[in-house]
Amino acid sequence: MVCCVLALGTALLYCPAVTFDFINYDDPDYILNNFHINRDLHWRALGWCFQAGYASNWHPLTWMSHLLDCQLFGLRPAGHHATSVLLHSLNSTLLFLVLRRMTGAFWRSALVAAAFAWHPLHVESVAWVAERKDVLSTLFLILTFWAYVRYAEEFKIGSDNLRKSLNYKTFYALALVFFAFGLMAKPMLVTLPFVLLLLDWWPLGRFQMEPKPKKVATQGPPQSLEVGTPRRGVRSAQRADPANSIAPTIDRPHQIWVFPYEKAPFFLLSGVSCLLTIYAQHRGGSIQPLDTESIQSRLSNALVAYCQYLAKIVWPANLCVIYPLNKNLPAWEPVAAGLFLIAISAAAVRFWKTRPYFLAGWLWFLGTLVPVIGLVQVGDQAIADRYTYIPSIGVFIGLFWAISGYFDIPGRCRPVILSALACAALASCIMLTARQLQFWQNSEVLFRHALDVTPDKTIAHATLGAYYLGRHQLDKGRAECEESIRCGPAYPAAHLFLGQAMLLQGKPNDAAVELRMAVRLAPRSSHARFIYGQVLVAQNLPAEAAAQFEEMLRSDPGNPDGHFWLGKSLAMNGQLDEAVFHFNEALRQIFQYPEAHFELAMVLSQQHKIAEAVSHYRTALRFSPNDPRALNNLAWILVADPHPEIRNGAEAVRLAERACVVTHHSEPFFLGTLADAYAEAGRFDEAVKTAQQAHDLAVEHGLDKVAARNLELLEIYRSHHAYHEK
Repeated sequence: MVCCVLALGTALLYCPAVTFDFINYDDPDYILNNFHINRDLHWRALGWCFQAGYASNWHPLTWMSHLLDCQLFGLRPAGHHATSVLLHSLNSTLLFLVLRRMTGAFWRSALVAAAFAWHPLHVESVAWVAERKDVLSTLFLILTFWAYVRYAEEFKIGSDNLRKSLNYKTFYALALVFFAFGLMAKPMLVTLPFVLLLLDWWPLGRFQMEPKPKKVATQGPPQSLEVGTPRRGVRSAQRADPANSIAPTIDRPHQIWVFPYEKAPFFLLSGVSCLLTIYAQHRGGSIQPLDTESIQSRLSNALVAYCQYLAKIVWPANLCVIYPLNKNLPAWEPVAAGLFLIAISAAAVRFWKTRPYFLAGWLWFLGTLVPVIGLVQVGDQAIADRYTYIPSIGVFIGLFWAISGYFDIPGRCRPVILSALACAALASCIMLTARQLQFWQNSEVLFRHALDVTPDKTIAHATLGAYYLGRHQLDKGRAECEESIRCGPAYPAAHLFLGQAMLLQGKPNDAAVELRMAVRLAPRSSHARFIYGQVLVAQNLPAEAAAQFEEMLRSDPGNPDGHFWLGKSLAMNGQLDEAVFHFNEALRQIFQYPEAHFELAMVLSQQHKIAEAVSHYRTALRFSPNDPRALNNLAWILVADPHPEIRNGAEAVRLAERACVVTHHSEPFFLGTLADAYAEAGRFDEAVKTAQQAHDLAVEHGLDKVAARNLELLEIYRSHHAYHEK
């Protein structure tokens, strides 16, 4: 029943998320604009999942999860949200089962799992699709705990039982495999070997050199929350208090020297994950150098962050997607935070023998936050709600075990009072979670809320600007970006989005200024260089554009869009062979890329490789059948090529007529091609009439040379000949 309540209750609580949109903060980089993920499944995509550096991360299992969602649901957000909700529901249920097996405490384990499932701090990890790595990595974390507990139960020093020996080795191998999968989902799990040492001490009791008997209450009221679950053959008032017990199946003492040897493979996996993560974040330019953020500043922020996390777990108010880093903390804040942390640590150590759960939960909280506490500063955030997804479990364990142990109320009032307190706490969590969840329905609501609760509004204004630009509300988007720059002139994304707004408003010169600033502030931002390169192409500066695309490809060498635009820049600069190479590289990544086929065909035509050009024009039309440029260019080759074996008047007429229909007969060039196609097909009267229309339209548009050329062609058609190039 508890499992059903946890699973179904969590799914029902979060079910509104399936109606939400993607968020334009990380979701575009992870899914919407990630061609590796959102295209058809192929082996190259699976191989790409193991690369390090994209989005400053190495988490191949998370990429595979997004890849699978894209194959199943496309870019419809409902399916992506449903996957995250189901994973969170599964995590909550498994957490209850594993805690109950480790501790023997039924109701306390249920309360910890319920608080984990329904706490508002975890909304960010569930409702934000880009944070799939939280729920996925935690699934493997809990499975690792389960396998490790089963290993500990089966393990016996010097056992002669072959079956038992195989059992504990199997569970040990499973624990390593699950841990490896967890690291491949999110490297925050690198501290798990230390958590396993904590579990060895409490609740598994493996550090004890002598077996510890269970404490049994022989009289008086029950001493735990285990109400209404009598053990077989024992009255309900005479059951074990599991608060300090060891796992009942471990009946042999464990030798201390075994622990380093036993945990060595786990530490090895953690070390490899740390190296890969540092490499990925350094390659992505996310790690802040020491000259930007000093060691003293990082320690100060870390101390304050610990207290902020603890406060939000206990009193979750003013939750937000962004908590900007405060680089000017008052001197008293880190001092007060440090003293507070020392006081709690001292209290936990003081009672480590009588109440080991408190120290175990506190060390769990402190230790699992180390990778994200800011000692290695990644990004500009001070704290993040999503970082509490795993550390909060330690706080919940210490809190619920402590409350149960400290309440000393005689008679039957104790279980009633404890149950009432637990229900009130969980009901509050459910109401706050339901409210917090509504802020995630789309980017506008989320970042309007961020503006209400955060003092530094730079990121919120910039992200709102990007949201409006995506909906073609250019004036509102530009206003938000300008306000973001006013709040934080050194924020590169604000300059990037403002440059995009100016580009969409037809102001490429102004856009170039802002984009140049974005590149200067974030030189490793491949997206900023990509947009800036496109502006330089529009300004007819191909050499400068090529330099930007080359720099972009250094950080993302497999990006087909980067190769496409680099090829286009090189072609504009007359470097045709190099352009062909990059167009082919783009098509090697994504064959269904009609623009690349079209541009490659144009370059091949300039190189007089007509047969190859025709092939690529046909392929471009297969993927984009109504592209008027490809229709017109292929038709022109089929009527004007000097080689008769290539010419095909009937097909050229079909292609040219479709190009004119698509453009509503408004392009004199396309009408000129249609006229020559009619002539090649022997329809000279229609050729003369169409050539006259092309001439009149060119005069109307002020294209004097085009008009004069059509007059020359018109005379050729009147003599019952078609025009062929020499």
